[in-house]
Amino acid sequence: MRFLSFFPRSRRDLRLCSGLVLFTYVALHLFCHALGLVSLSAAEEALRFTVIFWHSLPGTVLLYSAAAVHVSLALFAVYERRTMRMPPVQLLRIALGLAMPIGLIGHFVATRYAFEKFGLPAEYSRIAAGIWEKGASGLSLGLLAPGWIHGCLGLRFAFGHRVASQRIKLAIFGAALLLPVLAAVGFVTMGRELSAQQAQRLVPVQVGQPAQEAQLARSQDDAQLTYAAVLILIVLGRVARTLNERRRKSVVWISYPGRTVSVPRGWTVLEASRSFGVPHQAMCGGRARCTTCRVRVVEGASHCPEPQVDEARALSRLASSKGVVRLACQLRPTGDVQVEPILRGPVVGRPVVLRASDATELDAVLLLLDVRIDAGVGAQSASAHDTIYALGRYLAIAEAAAISRAEVFKHSASSWILLFRGGNDRLYGSAVSVARKIDHEAASLCTTLASDLGLHAASSLVMHAGKVVVGTIGAGTMAVVGGPVEDLELVRKRLPAIGASFIVSRSAAIAGAVSDEGLLWESAQPGDSVQAHGEAWAAARLPAAVAQSGVVRG
Repeated sequence: MRFLSFFPRSRRDLRLCSGLVLFTYVALHLFCHALGLVSLSAAEEALRFTVIFWHSLPGTVLLYSAAAVHVSLALFAVYERRTMRMPPVQLLRIALGLAMPIGLIGHFVATRYAFEKFGLPAEYSRIAAGIWEKGASGLSLGLLAPGWIHGCLGLRFAFGHRVASQRIKLAIFGAALLLPVLAAVGFVTMGRELSAQQAQRLVPVQVGQPAQEAQLARSQDDAQLTYAAVLILIVLGRVARTLNERRRKSVVWISYPGRTVSVPRGWTVLEASRSFGVPHQAMCGGRARCTTCRVRVVEGASHCPEPQVDEARALSRLASSKGVVRLACQLRPTGDVQVEPILRGPVVGRPVVLRASDATELDAVLLLLDVRIDAGVGAQSASAHDTIYALGRYLAIAEAAAISRAEVFKHSASSWILLFRGGNDRLYGSAVSVARKIDHEAASLCTTLASDLGLHAASSLVMHAGKVVVGTIGAGTMAVVGGPVEDLELVRKRLPAIGASFIVSRSAAIAGAVSDEGLLWESAQPGDSVQAHGEAWAAARLPAAVAQSGVVRG
């Protein structure tokens, strides 16, 4: 029964499947247009095969049912949506989707309806020649743009987060950009060729009778006016619904930490957040895919309807969390509720950015922050979105602690190097102060991630000193390299086995002119001592303060 998993089980799945059918239809027609660059006969032959399929009974049922389902669900979604405040890209996708049927109606009338009503063939010798003679080729090609861009954005929202898509994203972008351009050039080439042939009377002009063309034009206008009337009815319906809700005062109160807002009954929590400017993450744009918008329902769980298919499927992938957890983009409370967004990033200062310069060798104190994240005991794997969110929180902690004192460099996907220019005792004191702050914030974050997301996170700090080279690579990207960086990498690979939260090298202690007693060295357990390039390392406790020249730092 595994084949049943491929059938759409929700409105989102139906909209995606029907959209894929329409996108395939548009892509095949653009491909046929592009073959006009090869020759008119090649484009005609390709169009003939596509017409055979789409005019067959299975093709007809598939195409027109997909069009009816996709457009109907889109219009219903627009009516159901309570606010149009959303990211610009998502708003653009919706606007283009609403404009797409205008072009599809014109194409349907000029091809399928003309063939069924008057027996006019769906061939370039009739369609392209007629459009070219009327001087409407630009308008005809322009009407394809909304459908193509809408489809590309829809595919990006649906599949862009997958690993396979990320690997070939440049090829996908190239195809999405080139295909409509080649189609436009091919269509214009065919139009010019047909116009030249007809001027020389090499081919007959295959157009309908004036009465037929007039009736086709009226049918197209009527269909497009009907669609415009439906859009107007949806807008009026939204206005009437809002007025009725205000008259009946059918509102619900949603309480966030430190703020309470009132919205009409039927709004999602995410729509309420966007309308009132409440910070709320939603990486997928509110499509029940990423789960980053999830909230913990503190009070009013009885006013929360049961999760539907999409939400239940998304919540089943999450690690266990305390309390009632729901997706804000899907939760439409029927009464007053109190919620707490689970994924919310702290506001931090601007990270220090190095100016682009030539490679420079310098003495430096280095502090490596390494983070290891898994789903904790009993869970299969951590959510990719949760992991990215957690790493972002750790990076924010490093940038906030290092601001105005050090530069932060990416070392790997889950580790960063903080560079303190110069190798003197003052900078060593700054490095220890930053390390203490990071260690304190990281411990608090570890507890938060375990409580809120069910993630098990561990972080380690490694301090080292030596000569490094700082320079620019690529388009203004700064990098730090050298022997000390290689030492840190060797130690980083051993951190899981060492199991210590703070590792310090002898050279780092010597650079700061601090005695061993000042570092509070602990007795090394088996496996706690590391050798890298002849450098001695040991697990230590972060000192509460570092005394230098009578001044307490840290």
